[in-house]
Amino acid sequence: MPDLDAYSGSWTSVQARHLLRRTTFGPSVQMVANSVNLGLNGTVEALFAPLATPAPPVKTIPDGTGSNQLNDPGATYGQTWVNSAPFPNINPPMLRNRVLRSRSKSLYSWTVLQMHYSGLSIKEKMALFWHNHFVVADATIAHREYVYYSLLRNLALGNFKELTKQITVDPSMLIYLSGAENTNVAPNENYSRELLELFTIGKGKLVAPGDYTNYTEQDVFEMAKVLTGWRVLQLSDPNALTAQFSSTRHTLGTKKLSHRFNNAVIAESGAQEYKNLIDVIFQQPECSRFIMRKLYRWFVSHEISGDVETNIIEPLATILRNNNYDIAPALKVLLKSEHFFKSTACMIKSPIDLMMSATRGLGINPPQGNVEKEYDHAYHIYITSTDLEQSLFYHPNVAGWKAYYQAPQFYKLWINNLLLPKRHQFCKLMVEGGTFSYNDVNYNITNLVPVLEIVAGIPNADNPNVLINTLAEIMFNYPITTSQVTALKDVLIPGLPDFEWTVEYSDYLANPTNTALATSVKNKLKKLFSVMVRMSEFQIM
Repeated sequence: MPDLDAYSGSWTSVQARHLLRRTTFGPSVQMVANSVNLGLNGTVEALFAPLATPAPPVKTIPDGTGSNQLNDPGATYGQTWVNSAPFPNINPPMLRNRVLRSRSKSLYSWTVLQMHYSGLSIKEKMALFWHNHFVVADATIAHREYVYYSLLRNLALGNFKELTKQITVDPSMLIYLSGAENTNVAPNENYSRELLELFTIGKGKLVAPGDYTNYTEQDVFEMAKVLTGWRVLQLSDPNALTAQFSSTRHTLGTKKLSHRFNNAVIAESGAQEYKNLIDVIFQQPECSRFIMRKLYRWFVSHEISGDVETNIIEPLATILRNNNYDIAPALKVLLKSEHFFKSTACMIKSPIDLMMSATRGLGINPPQGNVEKEYDHAYHIYITSTDLEQSLFYHPNVAGWKAYYQAPQFYKLWINNLLLPKRHQFCKLMVEGGTFSYNDVNYNITNLVPVLEIVAGIPNADNPNVLINTLAEIMFNYPITTSQVTALKDVLIPGLPDFEWTVEYSDYLANPTNTALATSVKNKLKKLFSVMVRMSEFQIM
């Protein structure tokens, strides 16, 4: 269809920035420049190129017994705790809990750091997509959370069917959706229901009592029997991070599905039975449509009209099926399409996107050479995003963040009377610095947007009109009105003519070591940036 034809328009920083904002987190000026040089096809190939496996998260609290120190028997400062015992033998329990909390904090910070360091890659955006799709919340044990998120990252650009198989027996998922409690004596339908309704095929409309468009209540029950027998061992067990199958807890015999699955029969096959079940589910074409709709809402727009369903979702679903549910081929077609480049400025940034736009996108990088400060920087992003209601590892429910499924508001749910002022406050903090409080803990923001360095890269920045319009392109990706330029000049040089900025900035360039000049210019730019990151244009992408 024409809308899925490859984009054939201009390839400038505007198009590159649009693509990178949707597929990465807070693309930097350099990333955009690289994309312009690569072209559309080259950029998409770079986005899908394999990434090296990152080093695992590390202990970030210095060793010792002081108030700001901590001894973890599984790791010393700067070393990973991943290979240690998940539940250390420490007394008193209060100290053990502190060790466990420090590992969780390390993991959450590390996850944000992967987003920052991923560069020109879609992998972390896709890992977050799967995190919001195969939801596991409140796991609380960092080792299990690390195993779970590593699975999502490793298969982020791989095969949807294979990921579904592996997540089904992931220990965190088995605990979260009661799979570990699902036995032949007491079948538990929690996971089988969500496997159908939220993870693979969707419920569809009710056709008759217990019969939906895509499955029946009898299917839920029969699939629960297929999935019996899996359990998770106590954390003290050496195999605690790997699901275990017990044939004595498994429902023996064949299981017959309904007409919705062509009356398929799942033969008894023990520990392999769940894989055979998932193969049967994925024989239904609706699986491909279901996941393409979710990917469309993640990358393009929440609006799926009849035309989009027919001309975008259906052909992409066909590509997905033809590639045996490998995600990349269909997603590449979407991201290179005319349709994708028509869908601009229609998405409100998620909290994580917003905070990464205000940090990585504006040149704030984690401090290097100090593990504690590097991870603290990332933890600030984690905490601010959490306060804005997008908390990694702590979804509100199994359906994920409401902005991606709750009609009719969708993305608008990121902004309300409570959240919008907070979004403004956090963006301002990244420019001006300061303190914010979360759960009665104060956090200091001292690693700030390098305003002088950003402006140094703008040709003719001594002209305030050029300066503001170029910053608008960098920060908003689209031109602003003449009245907006005038208002922003009044922030930069209140009540003064343009030449006042030209003279002052030119003097600074001629004498950059003059402390008074540098401070004056920097303070003016901070005020300008502080206002611009709180404009509505900065909230969308």
